[in-house]
Amino acid sequence: MDAGSPGWRNFQLYKDQTIDHSKTRVLAFLNIIGEGMRGGAYEQDLKDTDPKMAALVARQFHPYIVGFKVAHFEGPDWTIVDHAVEAGKQAGNLPVMVDFGGSIPPLPLEDLLLNHLRKGDILTHCFAQIKGRESIVDPTEKKVKPFAWKARKEGRYFDVGYGGISFSFSQAIPAIKEGFYPDAISTDIHTGSMNNAMKDMLSVMSKCLVMGMSLQQVVAASTWQPAQIIKRPELGSLSVGAEADIAILNVLNGNFGYFDYTGYKINGKQKLACEMTVRGGEIVYDLNGIANPIVVAKKQTEH
Repeated sequence: MDAGSPGWRNFQLYKDQTIDHSKTRVLAFLNIIGEGMRGGAYEQDLKDTDPKMAALVARQFHPYIVGFKVAHFEGPDWTIVDHAVEAGKQAGNLPVMVDFGGSIPPLPLEDLLLNHLRKGDILTHCFAQIKGRESIVDPTEKKVKPFAWKARKEGRYFDVGYGGISFSFSQAIPAIKEGFYPDAISTDIHTGSMNNAMKDMLSVMSKCLVMGMSLQQVVAASTWQPAQIIKRPELGSLSVGAEADIAILNVLNGNFGYFDYTGYKINGKQKLACEMTVRGGEIVYDLNGIANPIVVAKKQTEH
């Protein structure tokens, strides 16, 4: 799931150069900024938000676009979120994912979650503790703030969206200890995160596992639950008739260390590893040669 790289102005280009050439299925949240994630001033141009055009593009490319994204915008109010929500309504009630860049002083998350977002909308980077953004866990009390529990009860979703600096154990450990588990586990993978504390999807899943989520909860939050959030119930399961997208995982036992971008480290006894990946019924990754290696060897001998 791409969380906001293209906007309505350049989604066709994104489809042509990325989606159409990828073996991995790529779906997208359309950036409410028309130019998408171009960086710098482009992502701060509130005039480049057009709910009507964004909704039209989302309808045009409905097999690929599953919602709208607010990303990196820094401002004194939630206007850009309101624009994304309006696009979601016009596009057939698609969900909105919010990664607000920040504001000094920080804008109240309670207002965002309860007064601007709707049932089915998503707060990503839910375990972030960053200057300019309010956190969901009180850093002094080490407790999840009441409004977060209320927002969850009213149907808002909380996504990990690990990223480069958008996950801290100071938020995640107290939340998970209290039973405030993420609805979706995700990476926010990019060159700045994959080469630092985040690493990959299995690393993020492993951290959630060692922090106290059960294996079943970790798997559900990585597959079936995200599929429901983006309203694609045909994905994320091994149901009869579903496309054969399968990850075969191994739970390794030993002594493993996990750290966040602040340098805080926890130790765990388990780590997830991928043995095999099947995409659309085709084996695309096989770590230990478990897919009939004898047959492969025989064919090579015959030649």
